Amino acid sequence: MFQDFSAAFEKYKDTSLVNLNNGTLGLCPSVVIDQQKAELGTFEHNTSTGYGAAWARLWALQERLGKFIKARPQDLFLRPNVTLALNEIIMGLQLPADSEILSTSFEYGAVVNILHFKARKDRLSVRFINADFMYDEISADEAVSKIVSQISDKTRVFVVSHVFTGNGLTMPLAKLAAALRAKNVLLVVDGAHAPGLLDLNFTNELQNVDYYAGNLHKWFMGPKGTAFGWVNPLLQDQMQPAYGSWTTEEKILPGMGAYCDHPFAARMLWSHSMSYASLYGLESCFDFWDQTGPDLIRTEIQKRMNYLEDGLNQFKIKSLKDRHSDIASSLLCYKVGSFPGIEFDGLFVRHSKPQLQVGLPRVPGFPVLRLTPHIHNTKDELDSAIQVLAGFKS
Repeated sequence: MFQDFSAAFEKYKDTSLVNLNNGTLGLCPSVVIDQQKAELGTFEHNTSTGYGAAWARLWALQERLGKFIKARPQDLFLRPNVTLALNEIIMGLQLPADSEILSTSFEYGAVVNILHFKARKDRLSVRFINADFMYDEISADEAVSKIVSQISDKTRVFVVSHVFTGNGLTMPLAKLAAALRAKNVLLVVDGAHAPGLLDLNFTNELQNVDYYAGNLHKWFMGPKGTAFGWVNPLLQDQMQPAYGSWTTEEKILPGMGAYCDHPFAARMLWSHSMSYASLYGLESCFDFWDQTGPDLIRTEIQKRMNYLEDGLNQFKIKSLKDRHSDIASSLLCYKVGSFPGIEFDGLFVRHSKPQLQVGLPRVPGFPVLRLTPHIHNTKDELDSAIQVLAGFKS
């Protein structure tokens, strides 16, 4: 039923627990951790040589990332996490005085705080629309229409998740981007959950998005501390990094390689003194995806999602949203109230055997339990999780 990937993770995976919280921090294949460790040692042996060699390797990583998400490498920048990438984007927006930032009630708390911070700093207003309509059986066109109907004369930017962290609902971005462009409203996308889980395409499907940021440490299984930003070429001249460094002036340092030919990528490059061991670990991660096959990995993730969902359905435990509807849920999310008597120690289900680690995202209205299996999860682990959770139903 499932392809067994246990050998790829066995060196570092803790098999004493069942980890169904890959939606927060996914597990890396062992080769990715091994490379990071090796890179730290290599860098310490000769820091000057290691620092000088960084630019060619970082550009090669942007090329590989661009190939994976079907984007040009010169439209990308690398950062440690999606929150920082979104800070760069949102805080860098040049909006007219009294502009309104529009968003939804489902957004991630840290991103909501960025919006409030931006509004306070630049004397803008922020408004959040109630997005509960996405729980209904509506089409993608209807969802986009409901969002567009909320645009006011002052709205200049709409900030939204690609996959909402608290309930898994997936925004029909291609349709939304086209509709907002017609209204002259910028679209900023929090793609924290999308890379690796969804097949991203910035050449065709997402070409009308204005700004996008995504994590590589969740579904992509990259090192912790890896993420990216993407900026539409039409808007790159308007965007400046949040701080100055070696590459923020017109004359780029000699030895920067391909960055010398791409002013936006150079401006956004982290060129200060540091070890890039985490980013270099992406090399092994890309190799893993290339060798295994992206379609196979995504198929195996969905097999595990379906198995968990079907298993809980047998006990009449229903998720918040059907994952096969037009506005589907890419994650498995349930009301905590569906499991009477369940208690938690942090992110662990209390007294579960084996220990069951889950996600407990914050969403308005009611507490949510999120299950996000990945390819390292075995059938036995999922069977154990079903039995643990079903035990709270009876």
